[in-house]
Amino acid sequence: MSKMVGGISQEAKPVDDTVKEICEKIRSELEGKIGKKFEQFSPLSYKTQLVNGVNYFIKVKVADNEHYHIRAHKAFSGEVTLAAHEANKSESDEIGYIQA
Repeated sequence: MSKMVGGISQEAKPVDDTVKEICEKIRSELEGKIGKKFEQFSPLSYKTQLVNGVNYFIKVKVADNEHYHIRAHKAFSGEVTLAAHEANKSESDEIGYIQA
């Protein structure tokens, strides 16, 4: 499967060390934005989009039966930023594009 610039990957992938690291970097920023501390912050799967760097669309479990979908951007320089999030997701919800 080739990656098309600007296209989001079709299949969700299992979590790897890069995604775990991204989640560690953006957790406190997201908690600050929504004013809530999460019980846990465990990435379950993700999709990517090649842009000026890579957008990561990550499904994260934050509590029993509570999930968030997160869009984080990782620049080619390595800098990671939180771009957007969606709350009230279930474990079975498919990851899609998340608007800012």
